[in-house]
Amino acid sequence: MQKFIYFLLTILLLASVTSVQAQDPMGMYYMETIPQSSFINPAMQPRANGFFALPSLNQNFKSDVAFKSFFQEVGNEWVTPLSKRYDFSELKRAAGKSVNFQESADVGLMGLGFRRGRDYFTVNLSVKTVVQPGIPYDLLSVADKGFPSGSVFDFSTLQMKGYTYKEIALGYSREWNDKLTLGVKVKPLFGMMGATTDINSFKLKTSRQVWDVNISGSISTSAPIEIVEAADPNDFPESVEFRDLESDDLTDYATSFKNMGVALDFGAVYELNERWSFSAALVNLGYIKWKNDLNTLSFSGDYSFDGLDVDGADDDLDAGLDLLEEDFKTLIDYKVTHDKFSTSLSPEFYAGALYEVTPSFTMGVLARSIFQKYNYRQDFNISANVQPYSFVSVNLNYSLRPGGGNGLGTALSLLMGPLQLYVAADYLPTRLSTVYMDDDEFTMFPNARNLTMKVGLNLIFGRHGYRDRPMLARGQ
Repeated sequence: MQKFIYFLLTILLLASVTSVQAQDPMGMYYMETIPQSSFINPAMQPRANGFFALPSLNQNFKSDVAFKSFFQEVGNEWVTPLSKRYDFSELKRAAGKSVNFQESADVGLMGLGFRRGRDYFTVNLSVKTVVQPGIPYDLLSVADKGFPSGSVFDFSTLQMKGYTYKEIALGYSREWNDKLTLGVKVKPLFGMMGATTDINSFKLKTSRQVWDVNISGSISTSAPIEIVEAADPNDFPESVEFRDLESDDLTDYATSFKNMGVALDFGAVYELNERWSFSAALVNLGYIKWKNDLNTLSFSGDYSFDGLDVDGADDDLDAGLDLLEEDFKTLIDYKVTHDKFSTSLSPEFYAGALYEVTPSFTMGVLARSIFQKYNYRQDFNISANVQPYSFVSVNLNYSLRPGGGNGLGTALSLLMGPLQLYVAADYLPTRLSTVYMDDDEFTMFPNARNLTMKVGLNLIFGRHGYRDRPMLARGQ
């Protein structure tokens, strides 16, 4: 069990150290003065007649639980799940079957776009990484109730997915008539490093007489990892190690086009009248096929052994875990192969409505759905978009997430000649608390679950607007 856990932690570390696919802040969706709004909906045509995108950075963090749900405030201090004062029912309400996290980011290297009549063309090159761990609630609950007899533990939602890849996004948008604009992006993908788990079953049934375990699944990597097999190929490997990489190896990982994939984005904008417009987008429909530096550790088994009755406060809890560890080493069948595998992206669906109060002031609503294995996330956003002058535009928004974790957001675009600076953020934390835990004192945002930030530079050409719909009068 210990080596199995170490292997999972190794995969988590691999994905974490490479992380620099991230959701763009929802506040950018209606910012037509920022060309990167087309990243969210490929039908969106920037107001600029042309642009050249300089480097940008987009960082994103999402969690199913807030700090205050995982570390709970009791009196004047905070307690961990290991404390007898911890309320696991509160964690269960927040987490459901699994506690899922997502840490992701993308570095925009370069891009360009230009208008030709009713058509708009874009090209962007970026490097993206996403890390998506999932921890079963039943695994966390062991600290509460241990392994009492007559219980069923389901650890099947344990997951880890992480990958780093290069993306070339080729976008096309067309105003088909005065009301309807459609857009599509074709995105060739080239994987650099990737790791994923596929747990088909991982269940434990306990009684005083016997414990029954059923497990099957695999862990696949495409990375500079060496797995040293045991003398018996059915035993857990002797070691899992990173290879020493020379500079040429690092260059090869950064520049190769070996692990290919593809993703598609679709979008539409419909202008009902001069005031109202509606839009929708489905993005990140794609996958990466991993073919290089492959290692897959498969495991499966059904077995039973003499039962124990161990509760969360019992000093014998360690003995119960040690027993599981020994049986995992000897009774589970392991197999190391070098098979190809695929990882899918996490699709997102957007739907929104925009109302034009004045030519320089609009208000919008937006819904976002994110689809991830064992998880589904829903966000809602309301925003106000102000463009008082041709060189500045501001967005103020508020995001709502069912189950908690609401937050303020903003976006700002400044034009200094042809150079545009833009910044955007969603789910900005609004409450700061002092935390006292284990004789330590530090500050924390207790309600925060999400945080998305993006900053970048563009060179803007034809900034005063569309061919026949200028943003504002030049003298304003």
